[in-house]
Formats: sequence, C-alpha cells, structure tokens
Amino acid sequence: MASPATVPSFSGGDLRQVTDEAGKLLARLRVHGAGPEGSVTRLVYGAAWRDAMAEIEEWFASGGLEVRADAVGSRYGRLAGSDERVVLTGSHVDSVARGGAYDGIAGVVMAGCAVRWLAEAGGRPARTLEVLANCEEESSRFVTNFWGSRAIVGAIEPDEVERLVDEDGITIGEAMRACYLDPARIGEARRRDLAAFVEPHIEQGPVLAQTGDVIGVVDSIVGVRGLRVRLNGTSGHAGTMPMSHRRDSLAGAAEVVLGAEQRARQLGAPAVATVGRMHVLPGGFNQVPGSADFTIDFRHPSQDVLDELEAGLRSLVERVAAERGLEAKIERHLVQSGTRFDDGIRALLEQACREVEVPWRRMPSHAGHDAQLIARLCPTGMLFVPSQGGHSHRPDERTEIEHIGSAIQVLIRTLFRLAYAD
Repeated sequence: MASPATVPSFSGGDLRQVTDEAGKLLARLRVHGAGPEGSVTRLVYGAAWRDAMAEIEEWFASGGLEVRADAVGSRYGRLAGSDERVVLTGSHVDSVARGGAYDGIAGVVMAGCAVRWLAEAGGRPARTLEVLANCEEESSRFVTNFWGSRAIVGAIEPDEVERLVDEDGITIGEAMRACYLDPARIGEARRRDLAAFVEPHIEQGPVLAQTGDVIGVVDSIVGVRGLRVRLNGTSGHAGTMPMSHRRDSLAGAAEVVLGAEQRARQLGAPAVATVGRMHVLPGGFNQVPGSADFTIDFRHPSQDVLDELEAGLRSLVERVAAERGLEAKIERHLVQSGTRFDDGIRALLEQACREVEVPWRRMPSHAGHDAQLIARLCPTGMLFVPSQGGHSHRPDERTEIEHIGSAIQVLIRTLFRLAYAD
C-alpha cells in the first residue's frame, strides 16, 4: 500500500465547484428512469440504463479520462499512471424498480468527481486511477447476484447467460446483445491488475442520520443468504371450491412470510429476514392461487446464526406445506459470506476524515455491496454518507449535497495516498 503523502490543497472555492458539479450531474442522471413521485427505475441493459451510461461516458471524457466499456457493459474512466496497477473507485449505475436517485449512482458521481479533481490538481499518478460505473448490482431485472462485480472477479458461470430470465422472458444474454455486448466475451471483464478498491455509497440505513455523523468508515459487511421458494397447490373457482378442499398456495406463502419475520425477531438484532418478491398464479381475483413463488432474504454477521436461520426457514416452509397439502421446492439463490475490509485502507479513510474535520464513525454495513466481491482481488475499503431519514430503495431517498462534498474530499485524500505516493 502507498505510504502517506501531502495532498494538493483543496480550497473552499474548489469544494463549492466540485459540490455544484456533483449536484448538477445527479440531477441530470435522475432523469434517466424517472418515474412517479420522484422514483427512479434504471434496470440493467434497459433504455434508461443505456442513456445513463452514455451520460457518464461523456462526463468521464470531459474530465480528461480515457473511457472504455468492459464485456458486461460496465464503464471505466481511466487516469493513466506510470504503474499499470490500478487503484479503482466507484459504484453501480442500476437501480431497484421505483427506487431513489442516490443508491449506487451517487457513489459513481463521488468517485468521478474525486478522480477528475486529481487529474487536474495532482497530475500523473504513480499508480493508474480508474472510476468504475458498474453495470449491475441490484438484481432488479434478473436474479444476477452482483452481475458487474462478479464479472470483475471472474465468477459468472457460462450457463447463466441463458438461464437468467426477466419477467418478460428475456434472457440476460439477449439483453446484452441488444446493447451490442457479446455474452461469449464475458470472461474478458475479469480484472487481474487491481491494487486497491474504494467504494463510496449512501448508507441506506438510519445510523448516520441519527448520530449526526457525515461519514461512515465501513469496516465489514454482514453475510447474506437468499432462498427461492415455490409452493404448489390447486387452483380453482373462488366461489365453488369449498374451504375444506382448498390447497391455497398463497395462504401458505403468507404463513411463511409471517413465520420468517417472527424468527428474525426472536433472534434479535442484527438478524433480519425479508420476503421482497412474490409471484402468484393464476392471478385472477376470483381464482384460488395454485402456485406461489417468492424469495426470502436473510442477513447476519455470524455464519453460525445464518446456518441456524436457514435451517429454521427451511423447516418452516416444509411444515406449512405439509399442514396445507402443498408441494414445496426450496433453492438457494444467494450466498454471500461476511466480509472484513482492509485495515490499511480503513486507516487512510479515517485519517482523511480527521484532516477534513468531518464527523465520522466506524461501522458495519448491513446491506451487500460490490466491494465485498472485489475484496477477493485486492485491498478494499468503503465509505458511507447519510441517507436522509435512513431511507433508501424508495422515491424519497436523499443525501444532502454538502455531505456528498465532504465525502469527495475524504475520497480525494484517500485516493491520493493510494495512487500518487511512491
């Protein structure tokens, strides 16, 4: 890791200019996928996603960065150094359906502002600096489990191109081809040149908003698992099928939803369990549901607790199915171990917070992020800025522009020490 170095001066005028630039770019980017009540829907490989990527490419280039796209459509803005080893920073461009305008994309903007400022004020770095505009993280269109960062670490399986299908029956391979990306070349996105990665992101929770801290230096990410459940019963006429003869898959799913919530509450914080997606057939208002497909997301820092919670959830589904005469199928679709970030990068982030004289705290992340995958390849760190009210994944998601400006200052100092020192 690079040793500490003197950061180029960052005046009040510079701060206002960079903060204004960040605010204007966020306003332009939220147009791509704008929906009702201020929501944003920017799904990977869709029209809004393509438009946002084009805007980001233009912004990278206007700051003197060399622009390229990788094999899955992530964009990079490169400031070449004398060493080909890369200090990478950035986040993701896609959003959840009807989400907000800051999750992911604010991290791209903060990283880009920092690297563009260093390109002008710091000159040529010793190590190459790159900004990442990651193609996909949210699994909102396809159940992809960090598609962009899995490509970076070489963890995409060949059959996923045709196996992953959206709600309209489009495979992720077809969606890629519509964006002039060749699924056969996915392996070319694998990175072997990373020296470090720093991901800026909004917190998506209430801690910083409640404590009044402006920066969260993230030291770890909790483990995440996901189950995909199908309950099959018998559909029929809502009026003529007696209650005594019913095998109602939705009623069974409802019991599982409540049971999952109860199990997480019994374990206590920080355990959480969520059913966030459900599809019921045949779907008529006057038809008894014959099948229900849904997901269960559950999280905890301890692998032992995750094992216990998973065993309990599987037992719950099997019991409900047996009692209601349903057929049950349970599959794992997500397994993410907990991640501890690099102590050296964490120390640099904390040093920068002290120098900028901004209130900060060390904290874990209870949400998954690209940084936990890229940490397999290189020393990795992460910083949070507050989500107003703790809100995220909803239209009223918001982060104060002054907090984004403070994070850019912290990021500039951290990236300088990683990329410019000998």
